[in-house]
Amino acid sequence: MSSRPLSTLALFVFVVLLLTACGPAGGIAIRDAYARATPPEAQTTGAFAVITNGGQQADRLISAASPAAKAVELHETVTEDGVMKMQPHPEGWEIAAGGRLELAPGGKHIMLIDLVAPLKAGDTIELTLTFEKAGAIKVQAPVKAVMSGM
Repeated sequence: MSSRPLSTLALFVFVVLLLTACGPAGGIAIRDAYARATPPEAQTTGAFAVITNGGQQADRLISAASPAAKAVELHETVTEDGVMKMQPHPEGWEIAAGGRLELAPGGKHIMLIDLVAPLKAGDTIELTLTFEKAGAIKVQAPVKAVMSGM
């Protein structure tokens, strides 16, 4: 048996292992993405996910987009003077190397504004999350019942 096929196989295995170790999109992984269903007349809803950064350097979620809405913003629910309110967070959020960002009801989240159509439980929408370093990452987000995550 020639050593050439073995060296080619070894190189292939090395490249596969290297790509696996690097992880997707510079170490950014998005899991458990979902959006909330809406009543027929609602024009806004929230989308949520857990984002981890397995990379060696910090990255920042800087924007989001979806064909399900005419506008998409990063928001955060805050309490000021005992009143809970949502406010845009246009600068996004940093995710430390090895860190995690949870987008959840009552906290940091993605706001889908001026929906193209009502979102129904069981549907799926596309979300594109854009990061400073990792760039744009598309995910499929199932639509869950209105009280999901509460």
